Amino acid sequence: MKIGILTYHRAHNYGALLQAYALQNFLLGLGHEVSIIDYWPEYHSSDYVIFPKYPWMSFKSKIKRILLFCIGFIKIFKRRNGYIRFAIEQFKLTKHPLFVTPEMVNTASYDLVIYGSDQIWTNQKHNSYKFTGFDEVYFGSYPGTLQKKISYAASMGVIDLSIEDCLFLERTLKKFHAISVREIELEKVIRERCNCEASLVLDPVFLLTKEKWRTLIPNIPPKKKYIFLYHLLHSEDAILLTKRLEDYFGYKVLEIPGTNVNPCLISSRYKQTESPFGFLSLISNAEYVISTSFHGMAFSLIFEKQFYALGMGANSGRATSLLSLLGIQNRYIHNIDDANYKEEINYKLVNNNINILREKSIDFIMKSML
Repeated sequence: MKIGILTYHRAHNYGALLQAYALQNFLLGLGHEVSIIDYWPEYHSSDYVIFPKYPWMSFKSKIKRILLFCIGFIKIFKRRNGYIRFAIEQFKLTKHPLFVTPEMVNTASYDLVIYGSDQIWTNQKHNSYKFTGFDEVYFGSYPGTLQKKISYAASMGVIDLSIEDCLFLERTLKKFHAISVREIELEKVIRERCNCEASLVLDPVFLLTKEKWRTLIPNIPPKKKYIFLYHLLHSEDAILLTKRLEDYFGYKVLEIPGTNVNPCLISSRYKQTESPFGFLSLISNAEYVISTSFHGMAFSLIFEKQFYALGMGANSGRATSLLSLLGIQNRYIHNIDDANYKEEINYKLVNNNINILREKSIDFIMKSML
């Protein structure tokens, strides 16, 4: 079967790239012909230009950004090129996107298109400087002539739906042969407010086993034990919790701060130029992980690490939803004083729950493809 995947495959974000990689490789392992549909409109690409045109930014702020770029341009380009090179090499893409408008996607020809994962159903109605609203490409309207469409682990991020939004979802979701999402709350919304059936499945990164992921990273033990802080969303609590763990265990700290390089951070603590596979290696070799990112948490689970997740704010639903299903909801903390460093995760129980959910997720894919 010829399968296309529509997702956020060119994002400069480890989680976005690795979830797309996982879904593609899982389907390839089933013997299908699989490719990423290279839809990347201007409102996406504008997020990743070196100097975004933020209309609210003052002249002084723009000058500051230019000076910081001059200071850190080597690291900035290395990090940036790591994202771009991964997407081009792993997804067999050209330098520039193939489809930049919805109408161009109609030229794509597949037996089946899978929409997801990641936050492809985000409503960008609060964005004043670029595309606003829902993008119908991610809701099955394109390719228009294709009959077989399913969503896999689609996410909406923050769920804030008006009556008009629900009417839009009810209309567009009927285009899908089968629907699956990765958050309990979104599954409930689709069922109760949009009058559609939806299944709850795991994020694509869980479709590949720990052993498979480890084949992608160097097997080089670290010289010293360390705590890894994946500080995607800034959180003072995450910094303080990491410091407490550092003092408690006596391990050093390695950190990836944000999705882009901060030239002001020059200590050896900061690993700002890692590739996606380098990011996996940092988690795999860590003694402990602190993450303000869903995928930092997800790979901590896959590599069976002791971890805490926090600081995701309104986007915490996908993290708390998964941890609840796994029976370790206490690993997402709202108050760092609640962290019990002596309490270890029982991975025998957790892996059993992951395996059950993985089988359910695979079953959804297999049945939906029939």
